[in-house]
Amino acid sequence: MVIRRQLIPTEDRIMEVIARMLHIPSSNINPFTDLTDDLYLDDLDRSLLIANLERQFGVYLTQEQVSSIVTVRDASDLMQNHAA
Repeated sequence: MVIRRQLIPTEDRIMEVIARMLHIPSSNINPFTDLTDDLYLDDLDRSLLIANLERQFGVYLTQEQVSSIVTVRDASDLMQNHAA
């Protein structure tokens, strides 16, 4: 039996995951980084990024919650609040 350990979605870990997914240095990301304006993510890329974060941290967000995510801090706050 394989037990999958979920990571705790701290802000630093979320920034690391985003950096790894986008193949950019984590030093280019901070809590106030805007997913659209700073990371140049379109709607599809943003949705895929958030879906990957949900899967990575074992969190499910509603569409309204996903729509409210603008910055890395927004994603971090929601992931932390909904972590199991």
